[in-house]
Amino acid sequence: MKKFTLLVIWTAFSCFAGFAQEDMPARASFRNGKLTFETRDRAFRLWFDNRIYVDAAAYLPSEDVSGLMSKPNKDLEYDDGAFRFSNGMSIRRARFAVKATLYEKWFGELDLDFAYNEVELKDMFIGYRFSDRVSVKVGHFKEPMSMERLTSSKYLINMERPMAVEAFAGGRRLGAAATAWGNHWWVSGGIFGRQVDIIQKEKNRGGDGYGFTARVAFSPLADRDLTLHIGGYGTWRVPEMSGKTERFVEFRTFPESRTDRRRFVRAEIFNVKSYYTVGAELAFRWRKLLVYGEYIFTELSRYGLSGGERIPLKNASFNGWYATASYMLRGEQRRYAPEDAEFGPMEVRRGGNLELAVRASNINMNDFHDARAVITGGAATSYSASLNWYPNQNVLIGLNYTYMDNDKYADDKGHITLDGKPLSQMLPSGLDFSILQLRLLLSF
Repeated sequence: MKKFTLLVIWTAFSCFAGFAQEDMPARASFRNGKLTFETRDRAFRLWFDNRIYVDAAAYLPSEDVSGLMSKPNKDLEYDDGAFRFSNGMSIRRARFAVKATLYEKWFGELDLDFAYNEVELKDMFIGYRFSDRVSVKVGHFKEPMSMERLTSSKYLINMERPMAVEAFAGGRRLGAAATAWGNHWWVSGGIFGRQVDIIQKEKNRGGDGYGFTARVAFSPLADRDLTLHIGGYGTWRVPEMSGKTERFVEFRTFPESRTDRRRFVRAEIFNVKSYYTVGAELAFRWRKLLVYGEYIFTELSRYGLSGGERIPLKNASFNGWYATASYMLRGEQRRYAPEDAEFGPMEVRRGGNLELAVRASNINMNDFHDARAVITGGAATSYSASLNWYPNQNVLIGLNYTYMDNDKYADDKGHITLDGKPLSQMLPSGLDFSILQLRLLLSF
């Protein structure tokens, strides 16, 4: 891994050196806290966007869990199957990112994550700007879905994105998209395949699936003190084959914490012809106050199999929502960026900014529309409060408390049991717990 990291860094500097010739001298500076190289005519620019997140978390169940069993982890040398929360510390993100603008019009990005002692490709794309407000890009990047999903992790108010956003609102995929924006509007759309995965190296894997995704946003009010944002997005997808005869879709989410790697709410839906997701966004900012939220709905067209014949089934549907409120006890609130239709960086005053935030979020992956193919992926509601200190624009120290209210089907797809029986029978109130979290974030 060390050799790979050094190779990436060397490649980044080599690429920049290729255009920073004697007739185009480059100067180095720190811009917005990031090391930046730029030619005098500003036609060529390269900068870093590296981040380190160190998290600590303690999980406090609302009742005794000593009798619960969990599916053994094959990666552990010894696992007796007893249910345990993974209290402790983790490297949530360790990102190395290089961004560049070439010949004024071309741009690109390479973003890698080394968290959990693994190398994961995040963003890797090539783009072209027709003008300052119209561009296209091709590669691996986020689908234009959800303001919370598109917002960079270094600007998130809470430690993790809401459950519904994590499960339904896309993510990074291979594709191509076009984006255009004005002072009070923003639109983006494209076609996308699947996520970069080791399966891309395999032969005879089947189709990767495809989908069409778009997002629009309007900001009729957008000045320094007052902002109103209204947005919506949608995607229609034919799921990937993944080497299986019948197409299936998996939705899953963490309980707004990643130190324990268990997903209580998750669902696998087989024999899916296609599905769509739509979402609505609403945000309001007034001086030190920021309030925003989203509602997300997903519907799947599916069928059953009997004697090799397809049997029509009723469509299945899931949904979720969240609402967030932030107040800056000290310092300025986040600024609205019309070029991205999201809230981004803030001005940090001397002595730092101090933020108090609360959030409620919900997800429901249970569907009982067709008794022949019931889906019990689980449902959950979370309530959280955060206190964030920003000593400068590159550092965050955040404290978070979250209470997870799970239903009886939130059992990690049947991996959590009691006396060999599912939680839906043995624990009808669900497995509820609190989470205490601390985050240290450095961006450079």
